[in-house]
Amino acid sequence: MTPEPTASQAGAAAGAIAALPMALFGMQPDALGVGIFGALLISLWMPTVSTRRRAFAAVTLSGVAAGYFAPLAAAYAAAHVESMRASTESMRLPLALLLGIVGPTLLPIALRIAQNRAESGGL
Repeated sequence: MTPEPTASQAGAAAGAIAALPMALFGMQPDALGVGIFGALLISLWMPTVSTRRRAFAAVTLSGVAAGYFAPLAAAYAAAHVESMRASTESMRLPLALLLGIVGPTLLPIALRIAQNRAESGGL
């Protein structure tokens, strides 16, 4: 398990470093913050996040993914689920939290799969 100060320091650094530049590139800052919060919470419990560098990478990458993809996921859900048509904005932050929570687990798996495909020439 990651010691608490390591994950907290990495989360604070990730938020400070990622927030302003990413907001300039069109990211939703509130979704970024909620995604970083979710990634920080889950990184405290992950045994594979054991150093400051890994904690920083996990929190930053998950927060950035949440900031960019939560509005897209909310729009997709509103377009394809009848009961969510009127609530696109209210779904954005819960989806950002969900993306922040699952990001530290799913993003390394996706990167490993992409690396294996690239090495085998199957992209």
